[in-house]
Amino acid sequence: MKQDVVTAIERSGRHNVLVTINEEIQLMLSRDIWAERPLSEGEELDFAEFSQWLLPRQYPEALNKAVVLLAQRARSGGEIRQKLERAHYLEDTIDMVLYKLEKERLLDDEAFAREFAASCARRQMGKSRIRMELVRKGLPRELIDRTMEELPQEEADDAAIRLAQKLLRRHNGEDTRKEMQKVLAAMARRGYSYEDSKEAIEAALQMEENEAL
Repeated sequence: MKQDVVTAIERSGRHNVLVTINEEIQLMLSRDIWAERPLSEGEELDFAEFSQWLLPRQYPEALNKAVVLLAQRARSGGEIRQKLERAHYLEDTIDMVLYKLEKERLLDDEAFAREFAASCARRQMGKSRIRMELVRKGLPRELIDRTMEELPQEEADDAAIRLAQKLLRRHNGEDTRKEMQKVLAAMARRGYSYEDSKEAIEAALQMEENEAL
């Protein structure tokens, strides 16, 4: 039966050791875990057995890291998974942490997506930009689609109009056609579609006319 092999060992910071197994699997071991079971380069081991031994020792550390991340700001489950993967925790450890956080109601992707999308809209981001940001948060496509459908339209429209007003003031005095092109381009960069941008600009211009009366 072929054994797994420790192919590299390197220190990571003052307290951790990064272990590479079979030249592809990387695991970060804390000082306490390393002291309990140190490894050496070239050592053969049974990775399944080692993972089983490591899981209960690694889990409290990973859970604590996740709680600290959530204390800093609200995060999606996908973000927590990405952070723990980058910290080289076992996949089973990450799954256990996410299950615990969801069970304790410290993670709620649906509420997070709804609040995050509304916050993006208030910060004058268009729907395509909001969708892109939700994808980056590691949220599932079905949840993103539902969130975008439920995004408060009136609030999003008001934010778009405010952005259009700001951009129109910035380019005021330029050739009208050139001014419109620049405003449309600026709104497109923030994720607004052509139709949404056009409606917002028209509303902003109408408000400007009404104020002038």
